[in-house]
Amino acid sequence: MLLPLACLAFISDSGAPEQWLRLPSGASAIPLDLIVEEGVQRVRMIGQGLTQDVAGYQRDPKRLFTDMQDICTRHVASASVPEGTNVVVTLMDKEVQFGLSDPSVIQYFESFVIRDGLCALDETEFLH
Repeated sequence: MLLPLACLAFISDSGAPEQWLRLPSGASAIPLDLIVEEGVQRVRMIGQGLTQDVAGYQRDPKRLFTDMQDICTRHVASASVPEGTNVVVTLMDKEVQFGLSDPSVIQYFESFVIRDGLCALDETEFLH
């Protein structure tokens, strides 16, 4: 099931819903959509300045991971996400139809699993 994330309330630090998210790195991202499948929720976001590496992801991949985990955490806080669910976060510089690739688009992916209500790195993804 494909849902527009723009209609889902991501929660800001003030507790108010917002459309643009300010990420820990200082970068901004806007929700694109949410794809819900059995056992997995895919949160797709458009990030500002990815082509210019404004957030410094290429210099420091930990910044990217922190931002991706923040997106996952906000998703879990704003939706009912069952324990053990995989949450795959995609951050891209422009929209790409789900399931397709476009070599002209920067896309970052990270997979998390919900444990004790928190977003933990899904280490099983590294085994595939």
